[in-house]
Amino acid sequence: MIIRCPILECLLLKKSYGFDSISINSNTLVSIGLDLQNVEIIIEDAPKLEKLLQLEPCIALRISVISAPKLDTLGCLSACDHNSKLAIGTTVIQELHDVTFTAMVCSVKALSISIQNLGGVTLRIDTIINLMRCFPCLQKLYIQVTSNVKGNWCHHEHPNVVRCLDISLKEIILQNYQATESQINLATFFILNAKKLEIMKFQSRVRNRKKSITEQKQLLQLEKRASTGARFQFLICKCDYQYPLHIKHVGDLSKADPFECIC
Repeated sequence: MIIRCPILECLLLKKSYGFDSISINSNTLVSIGLDLQNVEIIIEDAPKLEKLLQLEPCIALRISVISAPKLDTLGCLSACDHNSKLAIGTTVIQELHDVTFTAMVCSVKALSISIQNLGGVTLRIDTIINLMRCFPCLQKLYIQVTSNVKGNWCHHEHPNVVRCLDISLKEIILQNYQATESQINLATFFILNAKKLEIMKFQSRVRNRKKSITEQKQLLQLEKRASTGARFQFLICKCDYQYPLHIKHVGDLSKADPFECIC
């Protein structure tokens, strides 16, 4: 199919069955969207590929990217993608919490991750640090964490790592933000350590009634921010947040930012 579409730029594989693996070689593909389970995807050669998007939490979706030098947008990686694996060159990410690599992926500039409270899923700051090490040129990070997910976001446990970590992030978007202790600690980690940060957005479905924005700003220690020019926005967004991707049909794959709230 791909061979016979010499100008194909967007490929959406959604709820497709009847095959165990797919090998992709294309000189024209720019965006790929996936909603598959129990399938192996091998991207052998895609010199123009820029976006690789998972539309839903997946079971046993194995993706291997052998050659995609322009890949700059990746997500949404989920902690509840059971038995799934993403390999980009020598970088291997399994169920989000297990990240190993021998060579960094410098092309990726935008990343989205989702942490949902399924099966006792938790996320530690180690995972965030490993992802930033793996993608050292990351400039934009979306993080969606459900309110009842527990995690250890305390940056004080990693002083040596933080000092030697060059955080290149310029924009951070916290989706489904409800000012819980773990969410505040996560945000504070970036506020105190991201020296190149330009803007951080706190997106909520409803305005937090327990903590005023003034109180939240105090808890976030904005006066101690590492980037003096950083801006902070508290926004109301009506997205469902079950999975933060706004891809309904193949035409949506051409959006400049597929993770941006469109409400």
